[in-house]
Amino acid sequence: MAFLGTQKLKHLIETEHVIEPGDGKVACGAYELCLGDEVFRTDSKDKKKEFLTKAKEQITINPGQFALLLTQETINVPTNKIAFISIKAGIKLKGLVNVSGFHVDPGFKGKLVFSVYNAGSSPISLVKGEESFLIWFAQLELDQNEETSYANENHDHKNQDSIPVKYIDHLIAGELASPNILLEKINDNFKTLDSKANTREYIFKTGIGILIVIGLKILIDWGIYSKGQSDGYSKKSEELRVDSAINVLILEKKQLINEIYNLKAQKDSINKK
Repeated sequence: MAFLGTQKLKHLIETEHVIEPGDGKVACGAYELCLGDEVFRTDSKDKKKEFLTKAKEQITINPGQFALLLTQETINVPTNKIAFISIKAGIKLKGLVNVSGFHVDPGFKGKLVFSVYNAGSSPISLVKGEESFLIWFAQLELDQNEETSYANENHDHKNQDSIPVKYIDHLIAGELASPNILLEKINDNFKTLDSKANTREYIFKTGIGILIVIGLKILIDWGIYSKGQSDGYSKKSEELRVDSAINVLILEKKQLINEIYNLKAQKDSINKK
């Protein structure tokens, strides 16, 4: 299998109309295909195809997002040839990756749909009608009487002229787990954990503060109770000392009265004699 050079590819375009319209640029054996008028982006608001109606209309593919891009040209691959496709280097270096495959079958006729993914860190913009893709043709070495008829096989891409809805359904079915989406989720989780950690720290500090206040209250109350108890004991002891002194005086008074009565009795006894 040999790839066609620039002049042979130009001749093939002129004679067999393998690319229509085929008035674009051919360089280094490759034809430069342009972005057509249909695109689909996974982060579109309504999850539907977009139609580019204006000349030089621009679309932007955001980081971590997929897109389906329709070519402006219709490709007609002869049954004795096979084509290979890619994205132009200047666009690839920005991070746009072709994930739709890299060849076009013999016998295929229709517009090409490039499924791409922005693996870069910045948005990538494309313009309708500008060269964005490349296609090469190679000669197949067939056995005698061998046929490679695309039309006789069950292919969904036959006469493809728009982005198939089933491709869109595949991309929007389920959640898009791109690195950017995952990074956003990780950051959200960190924020949630941070918030919970701050809440827990606040609750912990508040709890410690409450315990300290309760502890101080207990200490103050205990001090007041202890002082009151000590003062009570002191007053009671004083009262007991006073009561004891009064009792002694009462006893002494009684003794004195008894002595007076005794002396009086003795005096009365003497006087009688």
